[in-house]
Amino acid sequence: MKRLLLAMGLALSLSACGFHLQDGASIPPALAGIRVEGSGPAGGSLAQATARALEREGNYPQKTGPVLRIDNAGISQRIISISPTSGAAVEFLNTLRAEISVVGADGKTLLPPQPLLLENSFSFNSANPLATSEQQNTAQRTMLRQAAQQILARVLNSPRFREARP
Repeated sequence: MKRLLLAMGLALSLSACGFHLQDGASIPPALAGIRVEGSGPAGGSLAQATARALEREGNYPQKTGPVLRIDNAGISQRIISISPTSGAAVEFLNTLRAEISVVGADGKTLLPPQPLLLENSFSFNSANPLATSEQQNTAQRTMLRQAAQQILARVLNSPRFREARP
């Protein structure tokens, strides 16, 4: 009886924290083994974030698999608010731009190029340079994770691949 209760408690706690088995059920057969390649100043970082997100979905890249291209990826930052008392920048806008496409192992276009745009604002005290640098890095890492999720949602929910799911 104790074992049964323990097993039920464990199952409930795992389901509550978002745990799921890596069975690859969300990767359509046409995309099995998909690799991610990126170009541009943020292309490598965004490609890595997207590849990690795909691995969490059960995908393991193969040299003979299709390629998810993330081209011309870049993150820019601009000031959107300045403190009237100190004259220091306090609010910023990060903008990530890229173009995504999917090419099959045979070189045929599976998903034509389409733009990706993601914007996030954040604020901090720019008078503290150490905190500023860390907050900027954290904001950019968060943006890369969000962009990776957006890329996956767009690719995996594309009508072409949605219909091909088992």
